[in-house]
Amino acid sequence: MMALTGVAALGGLTAIAGTKKAPWWTDRGAHGSDPAWIEPPVDTIATPAPPSPTATATGTLPSRQEIISRYGTRTPHYWGLHPDSSWSTFPTDTSLTRNSACLTFDACSDSSGYDERLINTLREHHIPATLFVNQRWATTHRQEFESLVADPLFEIGNHGTNHRPLSVSGRSAYGIAGTKDVAEVYDEIAGMHTWMATNYDLRPRFFRPGTAHADNVATQVSRAMGEWIVMFSVNGDSGATASANQVYQQFLLLRPGGILLAHFNRPGSGTAAGVERALPALTARGLRFRRLDHVLPAATSPEQPPRW
Repeated sequence: MMALTGVAALGGLTAIAGTKKAPWWTDRGAHGSDPAWIEPPVDTIATPAPPSPTATATGTLPSRQEIISRYGTRTPHYWGLHPDSSWSTFPTDTSLTRNSACLTFDACSDSSGYDERLINTLREHHIPATLFVNQRWATTHRQEFESLVADPLFEIGNHGTNHRPLSVSGRSAYGIAGTKDVAEVYDEIAGMHTWMATNYDLRPRFFRPGTAHADNVATQVSRAMGEWIVMFSVNGDSGATASANQVYQQFLLLRPGGILLAHFNRPGSGTAAGVERALPALTARGLRFRRLDHVLPAATSPEQPPRW
């Protein structure tokens, strides 16, 4: 049994006693064919309620010093892909979210490209998606970024200022150094948030850290700054290293309530071809696609996981 679909390709996660893990896939469903969701055992240690956001209704962030004073002395008890107060799935108990899933695509760094074929595929099929964009990519690909901002099909999420794992203690992931303290966590979130607000009047509601790694204190900081951390339940393209057929097979594992992670900054990868093949199969099943802001209302909490 694997921790989450495709996680082995992204890397392991480390959990310390007292943490809660996201739902994971079994290898076979109840009828021996399709994979099925199950809930893992959950520790009996109570999970603290997520902090109330201190960002204002207009999107103004709390000050750096306020966040340092509030969270600077807290010690994390989890490091990995699914920390407390983050989303990897969403509830499907409303008419809007029933039979729905979310596609999310990341653009990670300035040295990468723009997968126009993938974006055009989403547009041609009228598939909404949430795009997590790093500031370095956005400033290097300004024209492409602006076309995405102008397209109502897409929601723009915050993928950080420098694409760093989100740690308050200097943890790393895949050889990429994480933020070393609460001040650097603040800077990683606030830099891109402020850039989008200043230049495009955008105030992202969702944040995905570089490498999709965070600790539980960093997720509290992000929430206090007005942005939920969103991870994933299905790893769609293994960091844009998967073949087109592997991408296709991973996409077919998506179920209602699932959040899929893939990338749109590697035009030479197999992602676009895999997506082109997978979308008709998924829609034929009756699966509907939503942006994150359509299925994760601001008042809801990931501390109340969906019932599968």
